[in-house]
Amino acid sequence: MSLIDGPACDLWIETVGEGAPVTVVAHGLASSSRDLLPLAQRLPGTTVLLDLRGHGRSDSPSEDVGYDHLAMRADVEHVANRCGATHALGVSLGAGAIMNLLGDHPDRFERIVFVIPSRIDEPCDDVEGTFAMADLIERKPLEEMADEMLAMPALAGLLERHPGWRTQIRGQLLAMNPVGVPRAYRAYAFGRPPLDDAERLRHVRAPVLIAANANDPAHPVEVSRRLAALLPNAELDVYTEDFAMFIDDLDRFAARAAAFLTMG
Repeated sequence: MSLIDGPACDLWIETVGEGAPVTVVAHGLASSSRDLLPLAQRLPGTTVLLDLRGHGRSDSPSEDVGYDHLAMRADVEHVANRCGATHALGVSLGAGAIMNLLGDHPDRFERIVFVIPSRIDEPCDDVEGTFAMADLIERKPLEEMADEMLAMPALAGLLERHPGWRTQIRGQLLAMNPVGVPRAYRAYAFGRPPLDDAERLRHVRAPVLIAANANDPAHPVEVSRRLAALLPNAELDVYTEDFAMFIDDLDRFAARAAAFLTMG
């Protein structure tokens, strides 16, 4: 665990395991490497997790430096090159950052896992709501912000179905970086999507595993289906339960990802 020099700021990285393959892991918007550590510990070889700029324990540079998919791609590429990563796993925003990298370097990774990708070349479909999230995080103390978010219809409905998840999700909200995450939300709302031209993904020959949720409005399954159709060598797994791959079904998803990463 350490802070390293990054393209725009110091980045926090954490390495789990040893040997091959070496997989770089990039988290989603408002998340951090902490949230993916239970998954990383179940993957083969060496797994290198990073906190993207403005997230977790990484620094939060000014908004002028950039927080869009291209900026996050720079962080992922920097860490991947530094650690000699041959494989990549990206969740949501992290998946978008890896897509952006593949658009320019389609042969960069030997195997790739995309988890709940939210966009390919589409604009943000809820600019007002996304901007409101940034405003809430900046205006409220963390405790009040967490309680207000948990009361929002999407999370309230999720916790009604899974009341045992409240402590874990509230803990993740309280661990959110209150400086950088609002900047990343605004960049997500107003910045460019992962790719300007989705057709560039047709040049990616590496095997790709895509994991989607069937009923997740923030990460529409239609995006994952389209991504699978664009990539020449893709497999798509659709999970019917909310966030199955991170909580209740973590062991099964981790075994699936581990097997995929060690094929070939």
